[in-house]
Amino acid sequence: MGNKIKKNGEKMSQKSKKILALYPFNQKFPTVYESTIEFFSKNYQINYSPKKWSTFYGIKENKIIRNLYYFIMKVIRKSLKLDNLKKKLKTSPEKNFLFCFNQLPPPEFDFIIDLETIIGLTNYNYSELEKNKEYISNRLKSEKCKAIMCWTKSTSDELIKTINCSKFKNKIKVVPFAGESSKSKRENEKVLNFLFVSSINNPIAFNTKGGIIALETYVQLAKKYGNLNFFVRANIDKDLVEKYKNVPGLIFLRKYLPKDKMNDLFASSDILLVPIPGIDLFTKSMEFGIPPVCFDYGVAYDIIVDNKTGLLIDSSKIFKSKKDLKEHYLNVDKDYEILSKKEECLKFVPEFVKKSEILIKNRDILRKMAKEQQFLVEEGGKYSLKKRNQKLIKLIGPYIK
Repeated sequence: MGNKIKKNGEKMSQKSKKILALYPFNQKFPTVYESTIEFFSKNYQINYSPKKWSTFYGIKENKIIRNLYYFIMKVIRKSLKLDNLKKKLKTSPEKNFLFCFNQLPPPEFDFIIDLETIIGLTNYNYSELEKNKEYISNRLKSEKCKAIMCWTKSTSDELIKTINCSKFKNKIKVVPFAGESSKSKRENEKVLNFLFVSSINNPIAFNTKGGIIALETYVQLAKKYGNLNFFVRANIDKDLVEKYKNVPGLIFLRKYLPKDKMNDLFASSDILLVPIPGIDLFTKSMEFGIPPVCFDYGVAYDIIVDNKTGLLIDSSKIFKSKKDLKEHYLNVDKDYEILSKKEECLKFVPEFVKKSEILIKNRDILRKMAKEQQFLVEEGGKYSLKKRNQKLIKLIGPYIK
């Protein structure tokens, strides 16, 4: 039991006083955590047994059921209160140290929280956050909370602006997600492949990621240039597929693709045309050297260096200034509705076409951006997986040895 194992340059004892448990219990963590969970599994004894919703996934192809599921879950999240955290749990606080995804755990546990967004602290309910600022501040300054890992600097800044962090500011660390550079590069540069990726399960993800803007942008590009393809891997309505079926080079991928097939898709792509990508998509685009053309919204604001690792477009006409966080979060759902209205989306298409044309016309710029993207996830890069894992060991290791 006292043997040493070595991983990513760090020595860890196989014998631990506590098990590393992932919280919320029995729930599947987002796919962006795959490399983190793999790392935890190799270095610690972990408690992670997400429920397999086999019945749901067996019927998820039924659009009515799928839409109903997401509507119900949205209502449930908004109705949850912090008091629900005090319910009795089977997992022992004495035997488990918690790594929490974007959510405060029950008060009896020692924990580290990995924070995507401040409203995650109250189940994505800003009004609930306003009511419970003092409670949240007390939880985060308590001895039970060992560290607050923020996905981006913007998350860290928002936390400090919203909650009284004066007693625990030293606990706040920016630990971004990371990846490993893929050595796979395309050889055929005569054809440029654009890529759009959103959730296959979530029925509204295509719109909320800016799918209509991306489609209409490609339509304009296809009229002007030959040798273009656009791969759209998304949960997209049949009527849209029918409407755009005659656009040259447009390929819809509406079914689930296994990991190796998804990697093949990324390896064959040149430009990420997703107006609002998530952090997992940004990480993947770095691994394969795919510069994005996207809005300067959300994680893009922190991750993309305009004109160096991608091309950014002003999003302020959709999403109000984040200087007033309360206004922003209270109106964010309403703002997202714009992305479902074609007449509104068309207003942004000319700018997306203009930016995309920069990379179509000048392959040297495209190649340079691709290299800059991949450098970010190489060993010395800002988003190096080895660097992230070393930070995790430093933060978690002292509490479960």
